[in-house]
Amino acid sequence: MTIQDVARAAGVSRQTVSNVLNGSGRVGDAARARVLEAVTSLGYHPHHGARSLRSRRTRQIAYVMPHVQLLPGNYIMQQFLQSLAAACGRRGYSMVIVAPEGDPGDEMRRLIASRSVDAFLLSELEQEDPRVVLLTEAGIPFACFGRTGPGLPQAWVDIDNRAAAASAVDHVLARGFRRIAFLGYRSAAYWDTERAAGFRDGLAGRGISADQADMLLVDDASARGKIRSLLSASRPELRPDAIVTSSDRLAGVVYSVAAELRLRIGQDLAVTGFDGSAAAGLLHPRLTSVAIPVDDIARRVVARALKQLDHGPDQDPGEVVPARLRLGEGTGGFGQGFGQVASRALAGTGQAGEGSAEQDRAEQDRAEQDRAEQDRAEQDRAEQDRAEQDRAEQGGAPGERAARAGDNVAPRWKRFQGAALAAGPSALPAGERRVTIADVAADAGVGVGTVSRVLNGSDQVRESTLRAVLDSIERLGYRPSHAAAALVRGTPHTVALIVTHLTRPSNVVRVASALAILEEQGYDTIVCNVDGPAERDRHLEALLPTHRADGVLAICLPLSRDQLDQFARAGVALVSVDAANPGVPQTVVDDVAGGRLATSHLIALGHRRIGFVGDMPFGRPPAGLGFTSSANRLRGYKQALAAAGIRVEPGLIRRGPHDAAVAAEHAAQLLKSPDPPSAIFAASDTQAIGVLAAADRLGVTVPERLSVVGFDDIESAAFLGLSTVRQPLALSGAEGARRLCARLRGEQVRPLRQELPIGLMARGSSAEARRQGWRSRG
Repeated sequence: MTIQDVARAAGVSRQTVSNVLNGSGRVGDAARARVLEAVTSLGYHPHHGARSLRSRRTRQIAYVMPHVQLLPGNYIMQQFLQSLAAACGRRGYSMVIVAPEGDPGDEMRRLIASRSVDAFLLSELEQEDPRVVLLTEAGIPFACFGRTGPGLPQAWVDIDNRAAAASAVDHVLARGFRRIAFLGYRSAAYWDTERAAGFRDGLAGRGISADQADMLLVDDASARGKIRSLLSASRPELRPDAIVTSSDRLAGVVYSVAAELRLRIGQDLAVTGFDGSAAAGLLHPRLTSVAIPVDDIARRVVARALKQLDHGPDQDPGEVVPARLRLGEGTGGFGQGFGQVASRALAGTGQAGEGSAEQDRAEQDRAEQDRAEQDRAEQDRAEQDRAEQDRAEQGGAPGERAARAGDNVAPRWKRFQGAALAAGPSALPAGERRVTIADVAADAGVGVGTVSRVLNGSDQVRESTLRAVLDSIERLGYRPSHAAAALVRGTPHTVALIVTHLTRPSNVVRVASALAILEEQGYDTIVCNVDGPAERDRHLEALLPTHRADGVLAICLPLSRDQLDQFARAGVALVSVDAANPGVPQTVVDDVAGGRLATSHLIALGHRRIGFVGDMPFGRPPAGLGFTSSANRLRGYKQALAAAGIRVEPGLIRRGPHDAAVAAEHAAQLLKSPDPPSAIFAASDTQAIGVLAAADRLGVTVPERLSVVGFDDIESAAFLGLSTVRQPLALSGAEGARRLCARLRGEQVRPLRQELPIGLMARGSSAEARRQGWRSRG
């Protein structure tokens, strides 16, 4: 379907259709209505590649991601990655991940020289960060999460780390804890330094000398040993009764050591974290943590970078956004509901009185006000995003429309003046000939060299010639060969990762390992997060018709037959991880066998009443996301019970949304029943952690009265001593990436279905039924 077909159906010229689609030129209301009706009835999709050429934009933003963010425990920056991808998507941009192992400067220069992206996003900054210096000298739009040095552009968004840490101290003291220690990373990073300084400020604000408190600075290797030494004092009065940490990850280590020493979190020992990551919600008792508003920060960072495309260098000061203390039972009290938020925005500290019921009520009242303010802010941001998206759909920002209309607007940036289309080779149906650059040249009445200069963004083309070539590209549906362009420019191809629920711990590990392989193989990577069918469809529509990626690695993303056919028609290589897509190379585990393994382990320990907590059934794509892993693990559970001669009881099976809080509710229902189970198999570690939380709240000891087994073996499982079925998460992501690279090299991938091994990790959460002091009826 071409723009000429729309023009013919609407009874107007091609230029009128172009004006309607781009929001430019004068078009009468009646003609506009006819064009839009024709676009809808014919199912026409504008050629975004040609539109990018007209605006001299690639619609891609590079995120330069340090390798430390690929570590499994760096939850908050992995959430930030997802938030960035979502913020870019709302603005009509794809995000290209750059994760070089060494100096990122070479990779950044390559992207600049090849005109592959419109702007850069940075994080994990140093005071005189060489990446910022490079981009400033090159005149390239950028924005940062974290502060730049005083002599550099202040295009950054951050929180006040020092004030936030001070308020955590203030809260702990207000709760009645007195012997406070600090646990942070031994690091030169400014945020680690500021959080340690904030701890000292918090003590000083209450008239306490920092000399009276232990301050431990550790690395990951030494953390556990130093925490154990700190908490192993012979008398309670010699050890701290509260630890303020500089990260949720360190707080998790404190929880683990405290459990080994039989110290009760929230009673014998208060603990605070810093980040407010998803990991904080998986700890039990729930961790009190400074919550970094990564969604808001990502939205602001992307907006600041894109604003520079139209308005030139960012002259505004950096932005400090408020962080809030999310309260949990890890500091005692505040036990109603998940994720309560303290009243005080941590833009500064203040004196607090002694912990009291009145103070608690006041804090919770103000917390409700904060949540209402946050809801209003989210609505405002959503309206802003919708307006920005509407503007993009009508032809882009005013600067873009002016460029398309031929206005001679002098660019204020020394940035690249062309677009690099990430268009992959297309396999057309039999009998259809692929449109070539020669066809475009003949249609436009110019030479092949002129078309090539237009495609490569050359300024040596007259405006009238540029328009003629672009009209021919759009009318003929010409797709530039990304492979040929890559050979000319010496740049690699582009691969897209489409990931369902990117920040789930299991998928974080898969994505990290896949990115490492793709970086090693020299591929640019676009990361797309999917939280629902509409998002999935939007990403497919953006990637396939426009050939913005040569290959796609789909992680936990079942696809319909029609969707798989779209890949074949577009000639885009597809490989699947953790989803059985027919006819596609896939790397999977046997979830049914995993369910049998977990349940058989509990049966072997003497359990007969075994509960199951898992996901609700999902509709098949395209209407639903089509997840089957939890359902297959349930099948394995039922098979193991049947093989042991144990009747399957529907009342012992609970299914719902994939969430620790929901799993806790379901487990509580089972444990409060007249004849509770002696063991529960949860379909994921996240849900198993919810089961552990419910047992603790109800006073059901694990493993004495309840055994619990999960599935995945995420990092938190080891911290909590959770027995689980281990699947090789990192290997699955790496193997999926390797198999996709092989397909892109033209190699045949065999076997089509690659099944990875699973195994049982028996830890402290499961034990023989006789240790529980009672046996359930079979």
